[in-house]
Amino acid sequence: MRVSRRILIAGCGIAALAVAAVPAIAGYGRAGLWDVTVTMDMAGMPNMPDMSKLPPQAQAAMRARGVTMGGHTVTAQHCMTQAQVDANGPPPMRQQRKECKVSNMKTGPGTYSADMTCAGNITGTGHIQVAWDSPEHYAGKTTISGTTTNGHPFSSTTSFEGRWVGADCKGVTN
Repeated sequence: MRVSRRILIAGCGIAALAVAAVPAIAGYGRAGLWDVTVTMDMAGMPNMPDMSKLPPQAQAAMRARGVTMGGHTVTAQHCMTQAQVDANGPPPMRQQRKECKVSNMKTGPGTYSADMTCAGNITGTGHIQVAWDSPEHYAGKTTISGTTTNGHPFSSTTSFEGRWVGADCKGVTN
C-alpha cells in the first residue's frame, strides 16, 4: 500500500503530538537539553529521507536544530524548561493538533498514560504510555489505528525515548 505524503505528515504529527505532550510529568525530568529519538512503524510507510540526499541548505538547517533521520527513526534535541519540570502533569496538547483529543489521562509515580481519539487526515483511536526510570531518562510508546480520509486502513506504532544531555540548552529552543 502506498501512503500519501499528507497521511505520512499526519502520522508524524500524531507522533510529535504524543512526544510533546509528555516532556515532564509531575516533577520528573531535568531542565536542560534532551536528545529525543522517535521510531515510527506505519504500515506501508516508506523510510524517512536519507539526510545525505537532501539539499545542503536543508541538511544544515536540520543539523542546526539537532535533527537527524534515517530509516524510520528521527532524533532531535529539545530544551525542557524548569517550568515544564515543575508542572503538575504534562502540558496541554499543542493547538496545531486540534484533530486529536486526549481522554482517560492517568499519572502515577514516573508514569503517564492516555487514550487519543483523532479526526482529520486520520480518523481513529490510540493510546500513549510513558515511563520515567530516572530524572534523566524516559521511554514510551503510542499506538493508533483507524482509517485515512480516503478510507484506507491505517495503523501506527511509535516508540520514543528521551535522554538528558545537560543543563545547557546550547541555543536549542522548544
